[in-house]
Amino acid sequence: MPLSVEQIAERARNGSLLLKAEEFADSAVRDAFSAYLGSPGLNFSDAEFTAESMTVRGRCAVPALGPEPCPAVAEFLTDTSGRTVVGCVLVVDAPKWRLPEPFPAYDLSPLQALGAQSPVVVLDATPRTDGAAEQERTSVAAGARWELPGLGEPVLFLASVHEGTVTVSARFPDGLSLPSLRHMADLPGCTGADAVTEHFPAEWQELLASALPALREVTVSYAPGDGRVTGALDVDLAHAWPLPAGATLSRVRARIALDSAARQDGWGGLSVELSGHLSVGGLESAVTVELPALTAHGELADSSELFEHAAPDLAKNGMGGASFLCDLREGAFVVAGELLSPLEIAGVRIEDQTVLVSGGGDRALEVTLAGTLVVGGTRIGVKAGRTAQGWGLTVEADRIALRDISAWTEQTLGSGLPASLAELTLRDLCFEVVPTPSGRLFAAAGSAEFPLPAGLRARAHLTTRISTGDGPSEVEATGSLLLSGPESSLMELDLVADKDPDATSWTATWAAQEGITLAEALAPLLPATGSPTAGLPNLLPSVEKISLRYTAPTAADATASLVLTTDARQARAVLVITD
Repeated sequence: MPLSVEQIAERARNGSLLLKAEEFADSAVRDAFSAYLGSPGLNFSDAEFTAESMTVRGRCAVPALGPEPCPAVAEFLTDTSGRTVVGCVLVVDAPKWRLPEPFPAYDLSPLQALGAQSPVVVLDATPRTDGAAEQERTSVAAGARWELPGLGEPVLFLASVHEGTVTVSARFPDGLSLPSLRHMADLPGCTGADAVTEHFPAEWQELLASALPALREVTVSYAPGDGRVTGALDVDLAHAWPLPAGATLSRVRARIALDSAARQDGWGGLSVELSGHLSVGGLESAVTVELPALTAHGELADSSELFEHAAPDLAKNGMGGASFLCDLREGAFVVAGELLSPLEIAGVRIEDQTVLVSGGGDRALEVTLAGTLVVGGTRIGVKAGRTAQGWGLTVEADRIALRDISAWTEQTLGSGLPASLAELTLRDLCFEVVPTPSGRLFAAAGSAEFPLPAGLRARAHLTTRISTGDGPSEVEATGSLLLSGPESSLMELDLVADKDPDATSWTATWAAQEGITLAEALAPLLPATGSPTAGLPNLLPSVEKISLRYTAPTAADATASLVLTTDARQARAVLVITD
C-alpha cells in the first residue's frame, strides 16, 4: 500500500520512523534501498518530522558505514497530489573520511584542509523518468558539510575525486543568502574571494555595500599535492541597481573565478564577470559587464522598433540580429544590426552591411552604416551616414594602388582619375562618395611616393575629385609635391594634374618673392656628383619661379620625362631629365 504523508508524520511522532522498500511503488526506489542500505528497510531513531520541508531528522544505521547509527536527514518527494510519498533523498553523516563501498570509495580527508566538518553520503531514492539526463543520474554520491559564519545550519557540498584532485560543488536554486560579500571568503577554498569588490570602480562601491548576496552555485577543486585551489562562484548581487543617465541594471549576478596559484597577479587570483538585464533609452537587453571599464554588451531580443524609429527608410531592407554595447558611466549606447537586404549608397553597392544606432545619455539618436567595399581585389571597410541629399559613404585604406581606385571610379562613376598618376600607390587614403543635387561627388585624399625619372624621388599629398551631373564629369587632381636634395633640403611645389583623365602629364610650380640661386633650384633634381652650374659666376639672376612638367610613358618601351623650367627677371633655364 502506498506510503502517505500522514503515515510519515504519525510514525515520526513517537520518535521512531521505519521505512520499508516495499512501501514505494517505483522499482528504482526499491533497488536503491536494497543496493546501498543492505536491507529492505530503514529505521530512524530520534526522528523529528518537519511538514513544511517534508524532512525527517534523526539517526539511522547504514551497514556499510558501521554498526552505530549515524546522524541522517531524509527529504521526501510526493506525487502531484501532495499526499503520497514516492521516494526520498537520504543524507547520512559518515563516521570516517575514507568512504567504503558500495558508496564512492573516496578519501575525503583532504577536505579538512578546506574547513569541512564531516563527510557524508547521499542516497537518491527517487523515481526515474524517461529523460536521458534522468537515466544517467547516479543514485549515490559523496560529500561533506561546512559550518559557515552567519548561517544557521551547515551547508552540504557534493564531492568527487579525480587523479588526486578533490572537487566540491553545490547548487542553490532559491539562492543561499549571505550576510555580506565578505562572507564569500568563508566558502570552501574561497579565501580572498571577498576581494571581489576591488574589481569594481569607486563609483559602484556604495551599490556593493548595499548588495544582498545570494549564492547560486559553487564549484571548487583542491589539489593536495601543491595546495592549488581553483573554482567558480555564481552569486546574485541585487534585484536592481539604478545607474547614471537613467539606466537600470536588474537581476545583477557575478561569476567569480578563483585560482590560488595566481594570487600574486594583483587581483588576488580572482576574476569577475558581471551580468544582468539592462534598461536604457527604452532598450532592454541581457548583458555582460566588463569590469572595471563598466562596458555592457549583449544581444537585443527585438530591435525592430528601434530601427523603425531611428531609420525608417531602412525598414524595407529588413533587420537581422542586433548586438548591444553600452557605457554604463554615461548611459551612451551603440546598437549594431545586420541589414538583410543591402542598401545602395550613392550608387555604390556595399557588402556585409551593418546598421549602427548610437544614442543614450544626452545624445540624440544617430544612424550610420558600416560594410565592406572591394576595390581592385582589396576589401576595405566602409562607413556611411546621412547627408542633406541622402546617404553618403566614407572609405579609409592604409595602402592601395591609385590604378585600382581609378578603375573603380570608372566603373562606378563613369570616369577614372588622371592617367599621369596611375603608377602611384596611395597611403592613408580617405575618400567619400556623396550625392549632390545634380549627381554624385567623389573626393579623395592620400599621400604617395613619386617615382621620377633618373631615380629621383619625391613625396606628395594628393586630393582628387570627380563630379558627375547632367553634363560631362569633372575631374581634378591637385596636391603638394615635396622634393628633397642630396643634403635633405626640401622644396614644396603646388601640383596640378591635367584634367583630362586620359592625359599623362602634371605640372608642379614653386614661387618666391626673394628667389634662390640656380644651384639651389637644381639641387633636389641632381645627384651629389652632378653640378651643371659649376664654374658659373654667381652673377646669374636669382630664380623666382620653378615649374616641373612631368609626362608619363605612353607605351611599354617609352620613358618618362621631367622638364624643369626656372624663371628669373631676365632669364629662363630649362633642364630636361629622362631615364
